Amino acid sequence: MQGLDQLRRKIDEIDEKFLKLLNQRAELAVKIGKEKSRQNDAGHFHVPHREREIIERLVEINTGPFPDSGVDRVFREVFSATLALEKPLGVAYLGPESTFSHQAAVRAFGHSARFLPQNNIGGIFAQVEKGNADYGVVPIENSTEGVVNQTLDAFYDSPLLIMDEIKLVINLYLMSKSGDAKKATKIYSHPQPFAQCRGWLNRNLPGVEQVPAASTGDAAKRASRDAKSAAIAGQIAAENYNLKIIASKIEDQKENYTRFLVIGRDQAKKAKRNKTSLMFSIRDEAGSLLHALELFAKNKINMTKIQSRPLRNRAWEYLFFVDIDGHRDDKAMARVLDALEKESQFFKALGSYPRKV
Repeated sequence: MQGLDQLRRKIDEIDEKFLKLLNQRAELAVKIGKEKSRQNDAGHFHVPHREREIIERLVEINTGPFPDSGVDRVFREVFSATLALEKPLGVAYLGPESTFSHQAAVRAFGHSARFLPQNNIGGIFAQVEKGNADYGVVPIENSTEGVVNQTLDAFYDSPLLIMDEIKLVINLYLMSKSGDAKKATKIYSHPQPFAQCRGWLNRNLPGVEQVPAASTGDAAKRASRDAKSAAIAGQIAAENYNLKIIASKIEDQKENYTRFLVIGRDQAKKAKRNKTSLMFSIRDEAGSLLHALELFAKNKINMTKIQSRPLRNRAWEYLFFVDIDGHRDDKAMARVLDALEKESQFFKALGSYPRKV
């Protein structure tokens, strides 16, 4: 016990030094904020590429045993709390609290940000466009069920750009007030989670009505008010709405991820690894899509995703959404995008941003 007490005292000493250094760092950050205000640069109080560079540098020199993922999360919280001393970031997301969109927003911006729940994806875009939020977090695709069409449609009309991406592991839980599946006459959830656990539901609750909700958080909220219902949502939703978990990790595919995008008004700075997203439409004639795609192949640019979407108000014509490796400022990329824009009936670069591995 003597040795254990000594080790704990050493930890206490380190914690006190750690706290002192955190406060010294915060004082310097406040001084930087004041200097920006003096130079009339207050509009750029948040510099995401600077945060990214700090984390990349620290991960590179980290010798362990503290994990690299822990370095990332700890310092994002440090950035978040420090920034809040000057002005907390406003982040719009698909609400209410405890949705996977909320979890992704916290992962990206830390708990000290000012989170603004919205009822739909269009509302997230609107809040950022109006300046009521600094950033928005929107779902773009799920590894099981594919693309989120509402997000793709919102990009068509919006001037906003993609600034970052977040990949979140999705585990789904069946929950209710009673914790008894036999008492549930209906289940609430967002259409995507319903699809992600379709097989489990068919095997275990084949006769129970499935009621679409605006989000998993909304589903949990509705189940908390209805004793004869259940919800499919994340584990945090059960805690927030005082629900009992009936079944855990009911998604059909255990490798279940959702990719989220951070949207904002500025172009992201170049990172070590980059991705560019764009949308375009082409003439409805033989070989036009092949010719467009050959532009990437000839310039040795790797395309990681292509998705078609019917063009609004124009029957049987399609809009293509493409993800490619690289930054729009790369010479080859700039050349290809310029050529593609000239050949397209509609063209829009959605942003170049750090690519998550």
